[in-house]
Amino acid sequence: MRKFAQKRKLINMKEHFKFYLFITLATLLVGIGFTSADFFTSPVHNFKDSFILFLQWGILVMALWSVIYLISLNKYVFALLYPLICLFSSILAYFRYTMGTTLTTVILEVFFDNHSQTTLISPILILVVVLSLLCAVLVVIYRFRNITIHHILLNSIIAFLLFVLLFNIPRIKHPLSERIPFNLYFITVQYFSQKKEALTERSVLSKDVTSCGEDQIVVLILGESLRADHLAFNGYERNTTPYLSQEDIISFPTIFSEYTHTNASVPHILTRADSLNPDLAYQERSFVDLLKQCGFYTVWLANQQPNKSYIYFMNECDTLIYANANKSAYVFDKWVDGDLLPAFDSFIQNDDRQFILMHTIGSHWYYNSHFPDAFQKYTPITNSRIVKSNTREEMINSYDNTILYTDYFWHEIINRLRDKKAVLIYLSDHGEALGENGVWLHATDADPIHYPACWIWMSPQYKADNPEKYQALQENKANHYRTDFLFHTILQAVDIQSDVIDATFSLFTVSP
Repeated sequence: MRKFAQKRKLINMKEHFKFYLFITLATLLVGIGFTSADFFTSPVHNFKDSFILFLQWGILVMALWSVIYLISLNKYVFALLYPLICLFSSILAYFRYTMGTTLTTVILEVFFDNHSQTTLISPILILVVVLSLLCAVLVVIYRFRNITIHHILLNSIIAFLLFVLLFNIPRIKHPLSERIPFNLYFITVQYFSQKKEALTERSVLSKDVTSCGEDQIVVLILGESLRADHLAFNGYERNTTPYLSQEDIISFPTIFSEYTHTNASVPHILTRADSLNPDLAYQERSFVDLLKQCGFYTVWLANQQPNKSYIYFMNECDTLIYANANKSAYVFDKWVDGDLLPAFDSFIQNDDRQFILMHTIGSHWYYNSHFPDAFQKYTPITNSRIVKSNTREEMINSYDNTILYTDYFWHEIINRLRDKKAVLIYLSDHGEALGENGVWLHATDADPIHYPACWIWMSPQYKADNPEKYQALQENKANHYRTDFLFHTILQAVDIQSDVIDATFSLFTVSP
């Protein structure tokens, strides 16, 4: 009897081992075959960087293991879901390898709104999908024929707890949400959440709106991670702005940003929100509403992915165009603001009332992605996406190269506006920490992050028609403002009058 029990125990152990080995191999099929596509372009410098990257991949595979563990407890559930995972993962990996494209909410927008999806289908894609499904079917057949699971309830509890644990740790969940195969779920949820937010009804800011201004073009460039003290025209020792330093621009180097990350900063900048009324950023419309009431055609040119916090304002505009729909923070290919210029050109062919907002990628990390090789003036530059693997000199050099390219981008915009009646306002959403007190990048608290770059340029015609505005900017350039100024300043720039404008916030109002 004891021998029988021991033999039965041994058989159970073998069955358990076979089951867990099966889960592991089924996971590795997806993890190596598809998930690894999200890692192959990541810049690494040495073995340590590669090992860190491998650990990040390993964490994703562990999360995937918990999912496959959970669905494999029932062979019918597994037969349905595992082939679907392989199907969608193979498609996502194909486009990641062949086009450098990752799944984004903008890609889904194009997919759902465009009926030409069949143009993306190729013989190679079909072959990849067929092979992936064939492998998945073989795995499913093996599950039916060779896997016996004991202690279903105990395994279900363990699988569920492991799944919940891994998907509720923020430092794990966020990277998971951007990687194959998890991005299919998370990006889809994000897409529908953004669609819902964009359709949310917000009341008209004011019906008491008048405009005595003439036809003109207003351009707002929303920058990214550009700190004021790294611009040559603000006294930086490097000539990071060779073009703009020759222009008659008025810089405001002491603008203060309450927020240190884009998702909180942008809605604050575009609305009447201020330090006393921060919630207005999520309750009211932006200044775009008033511009449209006064006959301005409004355009949002995006070189960043939308976010739920400001998707509403993007859709307030008459036209919304994305320059790089396939880019995200986990793509390290070239991603530059010059890609916005063709769309910009198409909207400035006439001199009607126009407002164009350009949401740029600017100086966002990974810096090397955001300037062409021709602008690699300061060397050595970073060679790893892992911040601590780079020296401070390399980090600052790469960062300053992004500014050098941004200066060229500004120059191109100004040249296109020079012969028109136009005003150009630049404001970065926040600054960037470059190693001060051991702090890097943004979305944390450090003084340089709170002081974004800001400047204003007027075309000769606009300046001639508005000498008092030019003089006001000159008198105010040394004053301290918060990013609350933008709402009121941009409306005063085009002589809009409304009961919701507070002139005391505006850069065009001279303090008594």
